[in-house]
Amino acid sequence: MTVTRILACLAAVAAMGFYLGPHRALESDEAELARIATVIAGRDVGISCPGTLASLTEVSAQDGSVVFSADGKPADEARLSGETCKTLRRFLHGSVAGLDCLAKSRRCPLEVREAAIAVNVLSHEAWHLAGVRDEAATQCYALQSNADTAVRLGASREDARAIAAYIVREVQPALPADYRSPECFDGGPLDLHPGRASWP
Repeated sequence: MTVTRILACLAAVAAMGFYLGPHRALESDEAELARIATVIAGRDVGISCPGTLASLTEVSAQDGSVVFSADGKPADEARLSGETCKTLRRFLHGSVAGLDCLAKSRRCPLEVREAAIAVNVLSHEAWHLAGVRDEAATQCYALQSNADTAVRLGASREDARAIAAYIVREVQPALPADYRSPECFDGGPLDLHPGRASWP
């Protein structure tokens, strides 16, 4: 074997390692996100994140999506955007700090706000996977699930409550009308826990 061929083989092995390492990490994180979504969906579901190359060419404006069949049955997998996945993966690995600022009225760093929104996206898509198709109802259920989702991602209970409160206070009012329901309030028709003292 010539030196050139040996170097080519070594380069190929190194390139494969650079690909397989991140690929395996992505698969592991997708499995963890799927476990979190499964709790809400009430059935085994999957979460799909775009790989490195797909993220570079991603053009969709959606943070997440679940496809429904013609007869209203949801797919078994939710597709999340590259940015949403990146933020949720940072959450899983304990790389999101400063979440406590969400409990206050002052402006938080972009990274912290994005983390809260990513939690909401995961909760929202999980409710679609549960079979809820209407966007307003889905979002109302997500509002009530965000704190538990954040805890499952690794947030403290206090930070999780701050995330849930921030989404209700800052994000929900700015969403399009079809994501907001007049029935979404404490004790209302979409209240998942009408006997609970706190909202959401």
